[in-house]
Amino acid sequence: MRTAYFIILTALLLTSCSKPEPKSFFTADNPNFAYLGRFDFSDPVKPVFMYSGCAIRTVFEGSSVELILKDDSLRNMYTVVLDDSLFVITANRADSTYLLASGLSEERHNLEIIRRTEWHGGNTTFLGLKIKGGGNLYKPVVKERKIEFIGDSYTCGYGNEGKSVEEHFAYETENNYMSFGAITARALDAEYVAVCRSGIGIVQGYGGGRDFNMPAHYDEVILNSSVKWDYSLYQPQLVVINLAGNDLSAPLDPDEFVNAYVGFLKRIRTNYPGAAIVCIAGPASDNAQWVTWRNLIHAVVNQFGALDQSVHYFEFSTMELHGSDWHPNVEEHRKMAGELTVFLKELMKW
Repeated sequence: MRTAYFIILTALLLTSCSKPEPKSFFTADNPNFAYLGRFDFSDPVKPVFMYSGCAIRTVFEGSSVELILKDDSLRNMYTVVLDDSLFVITANRADSTYLLASGLSEERHNLEIIRRTEWHGGNTTFLGLKIKGGGNLYKPVVKERKIEFIGDSYTCGYGNEGKSVEEHFAYETENNYMSFGAITARALDAEYVAVCRSGIGIVQGYGGGRDFNMPAHYDEVILNSSVKWDYSLYQPQLVVINLAGNDLSAPLDPDEFVNAYVGFLKRIRTNYPGAAIVCIAGPASDNAQWVTWRNLIHAVVNQFGALDQSVHYFEFSTMELHGSDWHPNVEEHRKMAGELTVFLKELMKW
């Protein structure tokens, strides 16, 4: 009897040891998720987003963490920051489930998921996290300082990981996390939001397409939706605009450009009554187009500045660009961020 008892006890112990740890599922409407950027919360448990730099942040306890993320195109890429580690995932799984980490220590871990790729990759839906080990979520830190960057491919980070100007666009070489705006925001200890699309302008897009302009698309939240952004949800102290390069890719009426830009600035001021606004020229080579670019942005700032002293001019130093399709590479984005950070620190007294 004693031998049989020990056999049964041993079997029970082995069975209990081999049982998998339970997983807790935290849906996207959990109040301990912070959302940075434009998200459509029409369905609170299925927030949808499309813009570069959109981020989901939380703090969790548990031995492993799985991300549930549905991507329309199965090709968008995300930077994952887990405590002091940083890695990249491609949202290419049909089951929408991604193991981010396992074997973690039983303590609190900081987690952020940030979209690297841009709007034309389609919409992404965040469904939640699965945490193994009976863990929990906690509120993450959200910084008081907030910046919105409005722009084109330079703001998106198009081709910044490309090896040469001969490379064309690829999702694998677009890294918004290492774009000049994102780097600048981190240097200023500020939250970062981007509203950006490669090829877009103020009056016309790259090659002269008149429908592809930022004033026409600025209120959009996601693709294939009539939902418009609610500007009360995010009130930045600073707005940085880098547009004009695509306008200059085709014949352009300078007066039309200036009037359209000033009209756009009036909308920005209505949306963000207390924000400082910085209008950027560049980066570009030292050529005739660069002179035109500078003159146009100076004209915009001078005209709007006559009524609003919180609008400012900034230009990047001239530089040759070495990323894909003549865009800035990561090193050039770092240089741009360094120049802009110095200017904004002084402007904002941050």
